[in-house]
Amino acid sequence: MSRLSCLFALCLLLGGCATRADRLPATQQVLALADDAQVLQAFGELALRHRDSYERLRPYLDEQQDASEKLLDRQRRAMHADVALIELGVAQYLQGLGQLARQDRFAFTSEINAAGVAIRAWPATGIDDRAVTAYTILLRLLARMQGEAGQRQLLGQLMRDGDPALQTLVSTLTGLLRLYDKAGDNERDIVLGLLETDIAFADTPAQRLLAVLAKTVQQSKIDEYRLYGLRHTLAQRQLAALALEHARLASLGELP
Repeated sequence: MSRLSCLFALCLLLGGCATRADRLPATQQVLALADDAQVLQAFGELALRHRDSYERLRPYLDEQQDASEKLLDRQRRAMHADVALIELGVAQYLQGLGQLARQDRFAFTSEINAAGVAIRAWPATGIDDRAVTAYTILLRLLARMQGEAGQRQLLGQLMRDGDPALQTLVSTLTGLLRLYDKAGDNERDIVLGLLETDIAFADTPAQRLLAVLAKTVQQSKIDEYRLYGLRHTLAQRQLAALALEHARLASLGELP
């Protein structure tokens, strides 16, 4: 083979390698995705607010409403344990990708380690059997990450394997945000409805003074519920963007 032919063959080989490498997720892109895990902190705050709904509602409930809300409170608190594990699992997965992109070795937290591989399904809330399976898959991927040295090829494979589970769990979290938003609207209606009634029937001087205070509380509550409604919407959009970016990066690792 002539020297020119050898050089031509070498260029083709190097060009093919470069093309393959270019199709793998770039380190900075993976690091940016890992940083997006911060949205899960916002989700966690909203999840805790939903869990603690009864404590805020208690002063505004009559006896019948209180009995009903106590039952819901037990259900919310039991469900939240599994919601927190989903949130933590997704966050750990994204952080693990970030650590591997930095060429670090990854070890997931004791909370996930102690959680085992199972969460419960809560079909009425959107945590269905698909979400339970996706969570289990994500834990297996976390186990695969442990002790691995960061490599772009490894990142691409992990993201391809993890994308279906990640999409399912993000969809589950988004559905929970819609549930939280609806529950927040119900709470708002109970609280503001009672305050409105108290204000409307304030006849005596003492009651009118209390009505002034009630109006202050009323405005504060209106602002509070409006703020959390906006936070629910923002968190949904951020989760959608995170899922879209993960899918895009995962597709970069696919062979032509």
